[in-house]
Amino acid sequence: MKQNYMSPVARMLETIVFTFLCVCGYAQTIVEPANAPEDGAIHGMTIYLKDGTQTTYTADQLKDITYLPGIGMKVYLKNNETSVDYLYTQMIKVDYAYTNANANWKAFSKTDYPYANRLEYPHLNTNVWPTKEGADEKSQIIVKQTKDYGITFSLEWDNSKVANRWTCYTMHAGNSIENTDRNDDFKPDEDVAISSALEDYKQVSSTDENYEQLKGLNFSRGHLCPSGDRQCSVEQNKQTFFLTNMQPQWQSHNGGLWSNLETLVNNYAKNTAFTKALCDTLYIVKAATITDKVNINGVEEDGIYPDIKCGFDIKGAIHKLLVPKFFYMAVLHYNKATNSYQGIAFWTEHKNENDTSKDLSKFAITIDELEKRTGIDFFCNLPDEIENDVESKVDSDFWKFTNAQ
Repeated sequence: MKQNYMSPVARMLETIVFTFLCVCGYAQTIVEPANAPEDGAIHGMTIYLKDGTQTTYTADQLKDITYLPGIGMKVYLKNNETSVDYLYTQMIKVDYAYTNANANWKAFSKTDYPYANRLEYPHLNTNVWPTKEGADEKSQIIVKQTKDYGITFSLEWDNSKVANRWTCYTMHAGNSIENTDRNDDFKPDEDVAISSALEDYKQVSSTDENYEQLKGLNFSRGHLCPSGDRQCSVEQNKQTFFLTNMQPQWQSHNGGLWSNLETLVNNYAKNTAFTKALCDTLYIVKAATITDKVNINGVEEDGIYPDIKCGFDIKGAIHKLLVPKFFYMAVLHYNKATNSYQGIAFWTEHKNENDTSKDLSKFAITIDELEKRTGIDFFCNLPDEIENDVESKVDSDFWKFTNAQ
């Protein structure tokens, strides 16, 4: 929950007095009718008391709520330093006015997916499976993290397709320090049931038979969470080189247009000249299309290249990895001072040609449009009214594309 605005001493004294009164006045078995909301946010609520009365508070009225186990709850209203206190012995129940109906925590177990309520997470696939065992035909949620810098990134891996569905992560002052260089430690991921392998990305040598026919199938191991966004430590940087964080990319796209967009997004997080307001946290999802078809402005198109696979006819490949037709990003900007969000998405066609575009705004679309094309519900853990607002527009005055040219 949010921190209260009272001084620590005043809060401590008030809690001691409240606790003393509760213990002295209600020496009976306590049944707790109120638990903090699972998403950790402050929601409107209705409190039902045993005397037949009820009180409703809207989210706009509430500044903070403190839950005292076995005792009661203290409700702090905006512009009022004194709490309204409710003892559990007086209460029947509390109904919370949840406004994020599509949140992950409402549909998936926090025990199985403990981080899925984080804001950067898209809505999980209904085909997810909580363990590596039994997941051969399922998707898994994989979380990479370090002791010193927390979560490096999370991803959804489709074992049946041997493909990444999405990678999500955050950028803020605490995890964007540059202490190390790129490690190039590419490796399979033992956390998933079926990982892609280094051999799947085997480069065609000029000495290989049929080189002229095969050289166009040279694919890079294209990062989703970039090495350049995770340079706090060697351990953190190495985690970005798990093959589950990769998609096959033609290097012309990987080192050209995609790289330019990655640099732009990095600047959105770290360089105040690229957005209209300071970014306290940038929430990022990066992915590529892995479905056979996508719908773009009412027109059905291939989502993957039907006749091309990474490893197709290349010696040594273990899997024939699908090759995405499109790569995309969804980005959410949070400014703490104004408690406000801005959203934007980018959509690129994955082509084996060097796109030197400097006007990156032409690749921007709304998150709503990205959801229509991909079928993925981004930033589902936001309250619905905020999610609906930020996903429906691209504020070109806020996102300063001209500074990227």
